[in-house]
Amino acid sequence: MKIPQKPILFMWFVAKKSRKWAILAVLAVTCAQLLDGAFLLVLRALTDSATNAVASDFSDASLNSLWFWVAVFPLMYFFIENVWRLSGISGMRLVTESEATVAKDLFKYLIGHSRAYFNSKFAGSLVNKISNASRGISSMFSNILWQFYPLIIGLIVDVVIVVSIDKMLGVLFVAWVVIFLSFNYYIVRKKQHLSFAVARAGSELKGKMVDTVSNIATVHANARHKFERNFVGLFIEKYRRKHLKSWIASEWILFANGILLAIFVFGMISITVFVMKNSYATLGSLVLIISMTVDLTRSLFFIGHKMTDAIDDYSQIEEGLRELIVPYDITDKLDAKNLVKSKGHLVFKDVSFSFGDMVVFDKFCLEVKAGEKVGIVGVSGAGKTTLTDLLMRNHDIKKGKVTVDSHDIRDITRKSLRRQIAFVPQDVSLFHRTIRENIRYGNLTASDKDVVEASKKAQAHEFIKSFPEGYDTFVGERGVRLSGGQRQRVAIARAFLKSAPILVLDEATSSLDSESELFVQSALAKLMRGKSVIAIAHRLSTLRIMDRIVVLEDGRIVEDGTHESLLRGGGVYSGLWNRQVEGFIE
Repeated sequence: MKIPQKPILFMWFVAKKSRKWAILAVLAVTCAQLLDGAFLLVLRALTDSATNAVASDFSDASLNSLWFWVAVFPLMYFFIENVWRLSGISGMRLVTESEATVAKDLFKYLIGHSRAYFNSKFAGSLVNKISNASRGISSMFSNILWQFYPLIIGLIVDVVIVVSIDKMLGVLFVAWVVIFLSFNYYIVRKKQHLSFAVARAGSELKGKMVDTVSNIATVHANARHKFERNFVGLFIEKYRRKHLKSWIASEWILFANGILLAIFVFGMISITVFVMKNSYATLGSLVLIISMTVDLTRSLFFIGHKMTDAIDDYSQIEEGLRELIVPYDITDKLDAKNLVKSKGHLVFKDVSFSFGDMVVFDKFCLEVKAGEKVGIVGVSGAGKTTLTDLLMRNHDIKKGKVTVDSHDIRDITRKSLRRQIAFVPQDVSLFHRTIRENIRYGNLTASDKDVVEASKKAQAHEFIKSFPEGYDTFVGERGVRLSGGQRQRVAIARAFLKSAPILVLDEATSSLDSESELFVQSALAKLMRGKSVIAIAHRLSTLRIMDRIVVLEDGRIVEDGTHESLLRGGGVYSGLWNRQVEGFIE
């Protein structure tokens, strides 16, 4: 799905998805606006009939004509109102469906970005951009459908009516409308940068607020409430100033429109009176011109304001699309194949990778045979976590290749690759959903019985049952209601449930107490059976059950062997082991 980045093309992209409602709404508005013009002609006919009736001393013919138009007048009004209601029903279907389409499509595109994209962005700001774009489309479509488009049709109808009364009056009418609309378009375009600045300041403010709330524990721990109030307050004030500046500009536009419209009303009525004085028009024509002028004035007075709203909406859409709809840095090939059932044979061959100028791997090689359990150790910064990121294709390598069962992972879809990998990270982040939903995330078709069984294997069942709501307990944002050890056991239960042929453990037991670790180690041993395992650990005692242990240093393998052989070798691993205190590297 290719989403346009230009707001106009994006609006067309969205409208096409609800084309039947768009067509019906446009037809209804067109009919209603044409009928509004016809209603003015009925008003003129009614007025002229009343005048003729008085002039003829209420003759039978004049009374019949008068009563005819008296009957037509309310029927016409009733019919017009129902056509407008039809436009409202179909139009709101268009608007609400379009609003939902924007939210769904932009969210779908957003979560398709790589982790690197999110690392430099505020989550709250990104979500706010989707919300702004969704509201912007809703407001833009509403304004087009019930403000700008009716005005265009109405102006055409009004021109026809005015020309039928007097051609010179029609020419002056058209000339003034062109000048008025051109002035408003010019001045609103000049204001566009103010609207864009407001949208950007709003997204920035939302991002800062969410950042503070997400780190509220740190705020409390350091008693930085006043600092955060002042810090976020700077962005609140920035948004207020930008918004006020934009609003004042809108008021100046309305002020200018008021002057122009006063001239218009005076001119239209004065010229009509002149025409009527010279017997070019009837009293009904004067009533028609006055009614049309008042109605048009009411519409045109706010056209500058509506143009300003449209520019605000356009800017919100543009600001969101500019940030969200950027090319993915990691994509599947068009002919990428699905990895159906992996055996778990993993190979890193001559892999080179760097973060900017910082080289992490240079011609790195590692093989994990199907069903083999490999432990990865090394000091911080050695490249352990990056290795697992490359396997899961969270980053693309610069040179070399990573293969699963002899398939280059760039030749298979990321979805099918990651379905073959169960991952337990060091920093477990849970959804603000129930414990049951978080565990079932590993296998959405799993039964409640399967969820409980997986929890028992991960030594999580007992603490889950201790909560009043058990498995239906909500864990809070990012799982804050659970301890670090509890979150990790939920993640391990999720891995049990996924039952993937490849298992990646990144400090999977680092937050467990000694007693829980003993139980989980036994569970992990069962989980590892028949799987290819890459296990990163600082607590070296957890690696005793590994078939091999690989020691990394500055992105290179400096040692490779079993736990016992590496201890006997007296090298890096032996040194790390000897420096441990209660199982942790100092």
